[in-house]
Amino acid sequence: MPVLLQIVFGSTVLLICALLHILSVARLIRHLQTNDHFHAERTTRHQLLTVCVLFLLLLLSHTIQIYISAFSLWIIGAFPGYEAAIYYSLVTYTTVGYGDVVLEPGYRIAGAMISVTGILMFGMTTAFVVGLFGRILGEKDL
Repeated sequence: MPVLLQIVFGSTVLLICALLHILSVARLIRHLQTNDHFHAERTTRHQLLTVCVLFLLLLLSHTIQIYISAFSLWIIGAFPGYEAAIYYSLVTYTTVGYGDVVLEPGYRIAGAMISVTGILMFGMTTAFVVGLFGRILGEKDL
């Protein structure tokens, strides 16, 4: 696959994943703003359950993005089967990058874009969680 096409392909996958994650986080923020789950009058159990559900929803968003990346790599022929594509996408998205499964030179830039996607989306998740805990701790009498 030519370099320019890899960049376009990788950027498209990145934009799709970013849009999915931005919409997910925005929906969670809107829900938190309309339903005050962390008001001081709420029980600790309710707040803990809310945080667990939020983490699961964020994890679901990341998981879907990994599958989008894997499916995209499989569709363009970078991998002959789905197992290697899912594994590669998972270790690349999380930037672990074991190196036991690698892309051929014609797909490497597209693969690197998956790691860029993971870095950006994990950064967004981290910012959301830090803000969430800042809000939770700010409303608690410490």
